[in-house]
Amino acid sequence: MKDKQILLVDDDKDLLSQLSITIKKCGYNQVLLATGADNAWVVMKTKKIDCIISAYEMKEMTGLALLKIIRREDSSSEIPFFLTDNAFTQIKVLKAGQTGVTGLFVVPYNGKTMGEKLDSAFKNVKEPVIQKTEETFDYGLELIEKKEYEKAIQVFTELIKQKDNPEYYFNIGYIKTSQGKHPEAIEAFSMATKLDKLFGRAYEEIGRIYKIMGDMEKAEEFMQQAAEIYMETDKIGAAEEVLNEILESGTDSLNVFNTLGVVFRKKGDIDTALVQYKKALKVHPDEPYIYYNIGRLYLDKKDTTQAKQYFQTALEKEPEFKEAKQVIKAIDLGIV
Repeated sequence: MKDKQILLVDDDKDLLSQLSITIKKCGYNQVLLATGADNAWVVMKTKKIDCIISAYEMKEMTGLALLKIIRREDSSSEIPFFLTDNAFTQIKVLKAGQTGVTGLFVVPYNGKTMGEKLDSAFKNVKEPVIQKTEETFDYGLELIEKKEYEKAIQVFTELIKQKDNPEYYFNIGYIKTSQGKHPEAIEAFSMATKLDKLFGRAYEEIGRIYKIMGDMEKAEEFMQQAAEIYMETDKIGAAEEVLNEILESGTDSLNVFNTLGVVFRKKGDIDTALVQYKKALKVHPDEPYIYYNIGRLYLDKKDTTQAKQYFQTALEKEPEFKEAKQVIKAIDLGIV
């Protein structure tokens, strides 16, 4: 276990050196150093990394931003990731927990605590709830391989009925954070994010079963739900893959095009997002929210004239559209 390769990230070279010394005293000698999150990402592309310990606050890119990137990638989504800071506030703990951090290290470091947390992370002992959920999911996959589709749907349906479980653990995380019990908060958030991922995959597999069975309406319904879960947990790439899979099946859906528009906007690809929203309009030309979303895209492009036209059309379709009224007023006042 001590042969694990650990990547340390900080744009402060002195703190990076101190962290390296502490980690080696814990018995982990295979240590790589990266001065900043950008350099860390380059290292990850060329080396096999078993764990990351990053400073929360860095100038160019924060440790939290790096964590989000790591968790989006399937290849690195399960890598233990720790954040360091000299004073973790409630907001920092909440953001880190919701993003899927493994643990927190406070500066100056406690070598004993750090060693125990690293040892525990590498043992990868799963909580009973996670273990049971994974076993149920794997059983569902076995049924698909056996072409017992109805039984598989029942198994996955029973699984997603437990969807309140992540919310339950998120709530525990919020409570523990407010109590200042940060390690317990992180444990709860970790449970919630892992369960959310499994439920997203469960919706995805139900959709694929219905696709095999030829029920495209049901297939789209469940795969759309999977995409929504992935987007909530910032797994934009996974959401895009699921939505494109729906489109490849020949569907011409308002929901899919609209959600793809949201996906590409989150990625910063404004032009592609615009294409998707306009496809959605062809399917449903009277949907005011699509006009509103297109208006927001034109605001992103700094084209207030075009933006206002779309917001006004949204108001024509829905006269009580409060958000559209507000943004038109803001444009007229020169606020945006």
